[in-house]
Amino acid sequence: MQRSCARIVMVKLEEIVRELGAEILEIGRPVRTVEQATRETGVARKQVIKSLVIVSESGPLLVIVDGESRVSLPKLEKKFGKCRFAKPKEVKELTGYEVGGVPPVGVPLRTIIDQRVLENEHVIGGGGAVDKLIRIRPERIVEYQRAEIMDVRE
Repeated sequence: MQRSCARIVMVKLEEIVRELGAEILEIGRPVRTVEQATRETGVARKQVIKSLVIVSESGPLLVIVDGESRVSLPKLEKKFGKCRFAKPKEVKELTGYEVGGVPPVGVPLRTIIDQRVLENEHVIGGGGAVDKLIRIRPERIVEYQRAEIMDVRE
């Protein structure tokens, strides 16, 4: 049962990616770090994005930052109350994806994107599984997720 649910989630993600004019990159081996993503795609660290799940007093958040940055919980806490990073089990429950595969689109969470991500023409992010990545224009993430643009970097 769980395998068929995962497959349905991936098919839906592929539809969203096509609709947004983005592409899924089949890497063929696990890509869990920014370093691995830069090595596999040849892009700079600032073009790789991290889709992180944060549990806040205001509810769960999908927070997107570039590969050179770290999320500042104090900055998020000013707007959303007490915050912490979600545990791997919570990430799976909230998004339908495993840690390392969370895409920047198609996740039913309030989304915050760091303003620096928008400096890139295209970004590379999680592709729904640890061996896939997405290449997408950052403004398409903002549009699809109705993301709020904020400075959330340390």
